[in-house]
Amino acid sequence: MTEKIITIAEETYSRAQLIKGHLEAEGIICFLSNVNLLQSTVSYNVQIKINSTDEKRAQEIIKRIKDESGKDKELMVQKLKAVRRILIPIDFSMHSINACEYALSIAETFKAEIRLMHVYYTPSLESPGFSESFNVRTNIEKFINDVRVNARYDMSKLIDKLNNIIAEKKYSHVKLDNILIDGETVSTILQEIKNYDPGLLIIGLKGKGENKHRFIGSVTNNLIDKTDIPIIAIPENAKIISTSDLKNIVYGTNFEDSDFKSIGKLINFVKPFNMKIHCVHIETDENDLWSKIKINGLKDYFNEIDITEVECASIQNKNLISGLNSYIKENNINILAVTANKRGFFSKLFHPSMTIEIISALDLPLLLFHR
Repeated sequence: MTEKIITIAEETYSRAQLIKGHLEAEGIICFLSNVNLLQSTVSYNVQIKINSTDEKRAQEIIKRIKDESGKDKELMVQKLKAVRRILIPIDFSMHSINACEYALSIAETFKAEIRLMHVYYTPSLESPGFSESFNVRTNIEKFINDVRVNARYDMSKLIDKLNNIIAEKKYSHVKLDNILIDGETVSTILQEIKNYDPGLLIIGLKGKGENKHRFIGSVTNNLIDKTDIPIIAIPENAKIISTSDLKNIVYGTNFEDSDFKSIGKLINFVKPFNMKIHCVHIETDENDLWSKIKINGLKDYFNEIDITEVECASIQNKNLISGLNSYIKENNINILAVTANKRGFFSKLFHPSMTIEIISALDLPLLLFHR
């Protein structure tokens, strides 16, 4: 992380957001600085910062934006609003119900709409063979109807519960809707992600009836592998009273190139919460001078993009979980953020041999980015 950061343009806040959306859509990491967080809509001279290696391509994109039609601009505006859509797949387990309650505070801060999604599966009824009795077919039809009725009932109860929380906490910016779909769970959720185009997926860490010794449930694990939008996975016991409780977020880094992209998304995520970012590398080898050099480069990177509420640390500990857990306790960390890739911090953190230790040591929401 030693690339030079430059200011490519200075614009009003809304214009800067539009340009930022275009640049990121084409894979250019981009940051905004000099933003008035209290009155961002009236900010001017907002600086758009990029890596110097992207300057030529960024200039071409900015030039192209000036010639865009009204329709093209409207499409980008709608894309920027995606962060205000949160999709929550639920199975009515305690993990997923807790994820819904946790999501309300997130949605209130983002002024977001929430879509609750429950996927139920009913077997198809083919024409009965000669040997198939009328009673068997009738029983299957009753089973299918019961599945649908129970799904509608459970969803209605959950909606009532969440609306009561919204009223009790006087949330005024949360919009809540729901959808029930018959189908295979993972493929149906992926299709809804494509249709709904959310900016964030919030899901329980595990589903109903899953092995208690499995840290991440099979559906959650599949979604991590098959979607590219940020995911917050909520453990059953992770609670939030108010977003003012969210003061510190730790990003686990292995100094991968994908960290650039994830840090950009992380900055956008934490800005409304005024959270302090902690970028932490757990060094399991002794006297790794290269890690210290890289962590100093990371500090310089944050300085160049004007992010001051940040702590960068390289911690030596032969046990990854022990080192991470100590840092979390000492710094009152509220969320753990990682990039889900095969070679990075995530792959080490969720090695099967560590799952039991993680369950006992960490009980934090996981914010997962993708390469």
